[in-house]
Amino acid sequence: MLYGIFSDIHANLPALEAVLRSMDSRKVEKRICLGDIVGYGPSPNECVAIVKENSNVCLLGNHDNVALKREHHFDFNIYAKAAMEWTWEHLNDESKEYLKARPYTAVEKGFTFAHSSPMSPADWHYLADLDGALEAFSYFRTPYCFIGHTHSPVIVAANKDDPYSEIPVISDGPLYRPKKHEKVLINAGSVGQPRDRNNRACWCLADSDCSWIEFVRVEYDIEKTQSLMRKENLPLFLIERLAIGR
Repeated sequence: MLYGIFSDIHANLPALEAVLRSMDSRKVEKRICLGDIVGYGPSPNECVAIVKENSNVCLLGNHDNVALKREHHFDFNIYAKAAMEWTWEHLNDESKEYLKARPYTAVEKGFTFAHSSPMSPADWHYLADLDGALEAFSYFRTPYCFIGHTHSPVIVAANKDDPYSEIPVISDGPLYRPKKHEKVLINAGSVGQPRDRNNRACWCLADSDCSWIEFVRVEYDIEKTQSLMRKENLPLFLIERLAIGR
């Protein structure tokens, strides 16, 4: 079975539609959304409806939780706060009900799924360095764990019995073939707001045995998203960053 794992859509409808078309072209059989459907972008309700219709599993992200007002946005920067306040005004009841029912994590066969980290997932830890990634290895029992949250696709592989026993492998793809002795943490990147200096939408393709993992980059109509954001008077910083992937 082919899995399509995607994360951090952030209400970017053109990017989401392009990714789903890409998944169709690659014959994906099961779609896993790692959360943050909303926040930053101009199409929260449209994106929630499409994810609801087109994903087999969908998790809760931190922006989704703040959009439900179940936690504060004090830790957001001024641009994210402004976008979230706009989202509060525009998110409809149907979208809210769907987001309310999303779990923090899911486990399926050899896969663990979380938005930010398998370690205390409701605290939204950022696994932004090797030490943090290796610490997270203690918190999932499956051979593979897929996360999002940082918006940057990367794979960290280490010895499954002792992650600190040898030098870990760090890969930004596009293709990685795990070895039998490895345990692997995979950040699927971001559909709607990549931050690895690549402005193309990103999703992750893997087979059910995880004999290979591939980062798939997809062109989408960035200017269309930017136009929608301008129409809603969303922050210029958020509009401009889409074109440079930061």
